[in-house]
Amino acid sequence: MKKKLMILLFFVAILNARVLNSVALVVEKEPITHYDIEQTMKTLKLPREQALAVLINEKMEFSQIKQFGIVVNELEVDAAISKILEQNKINLDQFKNSLKAKGQDYEFFRHNLKKDLEKRKLYEKIASMNKTDFSEESARKFFEANKEKFLFYTSIDVKIYHSNNQAILEKMKADKKVTLKAQSVNLNIGNADPRLLALLSQLKIGEFSPVLNSKEGFELYEVRAKSGASVPEFEQIKDSVMNVYFNEQRQDYIEDYFDKLRSKLNIEYLKN
Repeated sequence: MKKKLMILLFFVAILNARVLNSVALVVEKEPITHYDIEQTMKTLKLPREQALAVLINEKMEFSQIKQFGIVVNELEVDAAISKILEQNKINLDQFKNSLKAKGQDYEFFRHNLKKDLEKRKLYEKIASMNKTDFSEESARKFFEANKEKFLFYTSIDVKIYHSNNQAILEKMKADKKVTLKAQSVNLNIGNADPRLLALLSQLKIGEFSPVLNSKEGFELYEVRAKSGASVPEFEQIKDSVMNVYFNEQRQDYIEDYFDKLRSKLNIEYLKN
């Protein structure tokens, strides 16, 4: 009886493996397996439909990377890793040990980094196809129509998180899970750089800033409250407005490009 049960369990395991490895759908001639979907759900903690959307987007991007002939070589990956090491003030062995402590493999990290670099090149390529408007007149009109984007707060309550390791702060920001002790501070025009106040003014309550360099290493700001709102004159922040206007044009063009591409995707759902 036990032998029969073991044989039955063996064939059930084989059947499950076949189901997981079977192709669920094909996007632009690129397969997505049931295993891909399950792993994405597990890794990103997403429901099935959202995980599937992530994978479809990845295949769509990969198709475009091939179409444009975008290539990232190993020297570019090495340079990107060197930059990470320099930012975190650690050597390669320390970085590998850090990855190992998190249950991550260095070669797998390189593989994902290479994919990220390919995507960056793709987005730059797509953005370069847009006829960007650099005129001051258009930027001024953009400013007048979007003054809420340029609100400046003279008093901002924040929590500041410090670390010598940039990756720790980046992970904390991404996970939205506080793992470090915070320093509560009120920043105002008397004690803070106006550029920092301008950056934090654009964040929502509870939102984190980008990870910034500091004298002690790195720091991350969490906005807790804002007051003393005002809108500067266009001439006072012209460069900032031009930059925001330029970036929004790029972002809008990229989103529109992929929306149109998504509507024409060749997707074949397979029955298993």
